[in-house]
Amino acid sequence: MKALLIITPLIMALGIGFIFAISKKENKRKNEGLNRRDFVIRSSYSWGVIMATLGALALSLIIVGNIDGSFGIGVNIFLVILLVAFAYGALQIFREKVRVVEKNEIIYTPVMGKTKKYSFDKIDRVEKKRTGVYVYMDGKRLFTLDSSGIGTSLFLELYREN
Repeated sequence: MKALLIITPLIMALGIGFIFAISKKENKRKNEGLNRRDFVIRSSYSWGVIMATLGALALSLIIVGNIDGSFGIGVNIFLVILLVAFAYGALQIFREKVRVVEKNEIIYTPVMGKTKKYSFDKIDRVEKKRTGVYVYMDGKRLFTLDSSGIGTSLFLELYREN
């Protein structure tokens, strides 16, 4: 059990680094092949795989720790909170997206809720920060684009043209 608790984070750290290296190269390749008139922006699926993997790890730790009774209630609560956070993160990566149609229409699909339509003409401003690209309309933030997401740079280019 102690070996599992020591080795697992090390393997996860190495695996996450490997996944990021591959996804960065793949995202660059996909960015170059986008159709300017109709494309989808979403976070890298690598994040979703990482979130799902960490969620599975938290679930397995809950199961293993409760079979032999080595985890107390505090550890179990912490692991359940992590499991819920990672499950939400995976859902966000796989569900949330922004689609640009005909260079002007923007279709946003949030994690929870209905799909909404906007246009570049109605956008007040777009702020590019280290954590992402924030899109505002009527002074309110509509959505955030992943700065490393496929199509984010093309979205900024189209916004500047309009």
